[in-house]
Amino acid sequence: MRKLLILTSIILLANICYSQKVSLGPELGVNIIPMENTNYGYNYQLGFHFGGHLKYHVSEKFKISTGLFLTQKKKQYSFSDTSSVFEKFSQLFQFGGIDEQEVDSIAQSFGANTDVYDETKGMVSEIFVKIPVLANFKFKNFNTYVGPYFGMLLTATKRQETRTQIPLLNVIDISQFDSTGFASAFLPAADETSTSKRSDTKGLNMLDIGMNIGIGYEMNNLHFNLMYSQGFLDYRDNKGNDDTSPLKTFRLSIVYLFDLKKETTAAPRLD
Repeated sequence: MRKLLILTSIILLANICYSQKVSLGPELGVNIIPMENTNYGYNYQLGFHFGGHLKYHVSEKFKISTGLFLTQKKKQYSFSDTSSVFEKFSQLFQFGGIDEQEVDSIAQSFGANTDVYDETKGMVSEIFVKIPVLANFKFKNFNTYVGPYFGMLLTATKRQETRTQIPLLNVIDISQFDSTGFASAFLPAADETSTSKRSDTKGLNMLDIGMNIGIGYEMNNLHFNLMYSQGFLDYRDNKGNDDTSPLKTFRLSIVYLFDLKKETTAAPRLD
């Protein structure tokens, strides 16, 4: 699917390049990505954006912009889970023929908090190959852009942090019964944080489809653009019962365009 998308885009761009009044050049920018929404507002992350920008001049005031880009988008997520402390020792209880659920029920009847709280926070950084198709309206030196984009996920990196809290181990001091520390070595910490990092696309939506809207200013062949991208699809391949969480970015970019072909003008008549 990725190869087909890239091949189709190359063929499309090549065909356009054989048309009259075409501009082509590099585009380099930075994505400004809204992340967690706190009481104090959004936190933001930065991502890269670069590629080839192609503009077909339909008329002096109207153009069609497209191109092929590599763009980085990010998403922050969090979830929590509550289980029983006796699940941590389920193998021990099964070995002794003891029902851990029964032990858990007895402990709770004496007021003991046997819960284990896992709170996970993570961030996924995704790199897409992206093709926009934008209607470009020009007024003097100002441009407006609007149109859809299509993206295919190439790679992703996930960074995750999990904090595990076991209140029961804060109440019971095992060292009073285990002066050697042998038993304590097999027990989990009362409050522990673990981190992980991996690179894969498992669980992520391979497609990103959405809309772009933006404004720009041009100085001859040099263009400065401000664009907002709003995705339509959830970034996960299966969101379950969660609300839809699409990808969205603001982008600042600089483009330098070269005119590939110009309209030929008739030679002046000498009467």
